[in-house]
Amino acid sequence: MKPRRLVLFSGMGGDSRLFRTIRIPEVELVTPDHLEPYPAETLPRYTSRVAERQGIGPNDVVGGVSFGGMIAGEIARQRPVAGLILLGSCLRPTRLPWTYRWIERACRSVPDFVFCVRSWRPLVRWRFAPLTQEAEILLVEMMADHPMSLIRAFGRMAVDWEGVAAVSCPVFSVHGDVDRIIPLKLAKPDVILKDAGHAFTLTHSDQTVTAIRDFLKHMNLAPSA
Repeated sequence: MKPRRLVLFSGMGGDSRLFRTIRIPEVELVTPDHLEPYPAETLPRYTSRVAERQGIGPNDVVGGVSFGGMIAGEIARQRPVAGLILLGSCLRPTRLPWTYRWIERACRSVPDFVFCVRSWRPLVRWRFAPLTQEAEILLVEMMADHPMSLIRAFGRMAVDWEGVAAVSCPVFSVHGDVDRIIPLKLAKPDVILKDAGHAFTLTHSDQTVTAIRDFLKHMNLAPSA
């Protein structure tokens, strides 16, 4: 039997490298990089293009880290999918810290060069702690690789998004207990990873894989050989 696909999207400052140590043998794992957004594109419209590009259908499980989970949630709202996996993510902007909307608005007039600090290693270490040295280096590289125009567009999409009230597929959420980006108190996870921050696909990959595989097996989403 051909394996069912698991399509995982990265956060707004990341790419497929966030899933470099994730292995789910029961499914075909797809980790696409982000499409370039159109000017003033909304999250629903952007997500529609993403889903079309990836050919996502009713046999696919979709999911993602942070902003990538929002993309996956919107896909699950727009079209039938087999399951939805949220990794340090949420389905409503009201579950983001209230400061995010204010910061996004205020930063629209700030020049791009000011934000080079986002890849400053001490700041990355604090925001995503706890981190291994390898994960820290990788996060710094990813942030330096992504243009500020992309971060601005995705940030605007996230805070302007109405969110997803409900989807017709099973939903599974994994969250780190010391996440500083989307704090645990704002999430409603099914699995809480101990001593894990926002980048737990890099720092707690074994636990992440175990949680995902258990969800797939429990929901009978992973086909037998």
